[in-house]
This record gives sequence, structure tokens and C-alpha cells, in this order.
Amino acid sequence: MAKKYTVYFELYGKKMKTEVYAKDSVDAKKVIKDKIIFHKIEADNSNDVKDAFDSFPDDFKTIFGI
Repeated sequence: MAKKYTVYFELYGKKMKTEVYAKDSVDAKKVIKDKIIFHKIEADNSNDVKDAFDSFPDDFKTIFGI
């Protein structure tokens, strides 16, 4: 039988709370996790070494043999 749990959590530094129905405290935590919907995940490729050297002037590219 499900009981009502108050779950306190933090998201991006903001403290939040919500009430859920679950069979135990572990299940209550899972209920919150399952409500998160990820729409898209992209890698930030701006730190690639090749991209960093592309921004150097041509003289630096010659020096480094790129």
C-alpha cells in the first residue's frame, strides 16, 4: 500500500519539496527521478585542441606545425 511522502531535493542550488505516493522512502526517491525528462544532450566540443588552434593566427599555426 502506498503512503504519502514529502521529498526534499535540490535542483541547480534551489531547494524544493514535493509530495508523492510510494511504497517506501526509496521508491519515493525513484518517483522523483523518474519524473525528469531529458529532451536532448549535446557535447560541448569547444574545448577540442583542434578547435583551439583554429583560432590562432596563421603565424602560430606555422610555428606549431599545424
